[in-house]
Amino acid sequence: MKKVTIAALITICVGSVAYTAMAQNHRGGPAPMMLETLDANQDGSISKDEVNAHRADRFASADMNGDGLVTADEFEAFAQAERAQKQEERRARRFAKLDADGDGFVTAEEHAAAGDERMERMFNRIDTDGDGVISESEREAAKERMKERRGKRGKGRRG
Repeated sequence: MKKVTIAALITICVGSVAYTAMAQNHRGGPAPMMLETLDANQDGSISKDEVNAHRADRFASADMNGDGLVTADEFEAFAQAERAQKQEERRARRFAKLDADGDGFVTAEEHAAAGDERMERMFNRIDTDGDGVISESEREAAKERMKERRGKRGKGRRG
């Protein structure tokens, strides 16, 4: 049990800064979100004290019973809560993107327009010769590129 607690503590403390920045803003790079997340006094820079305070806050959040130790169950609950929060944030961003006029509703027209844009981008990416037709060879090439990307992402996550 002691090894699990120590492993959980190390994971929370060591990975918190990089994980928070990357998970919340992987498209724009980690720097903007890292500043937003870690720059407690909003001065545009991050001090060691701010990093340490962030790490301490994350540990305290994971230590749900406040006993100064993080159990495997507490760690799992903390991780699940973070995943749920990030999923909700992603859903809200996706909805806001679909709701082009910002009225809190997605109309059939807004939905179709968003789908048209996505479909156009996807089609153009696959139609490598730009002739307006996706040939069998272009389709197969697209499948291979997708397999390669999935393989690289999978390897990056595990090692």
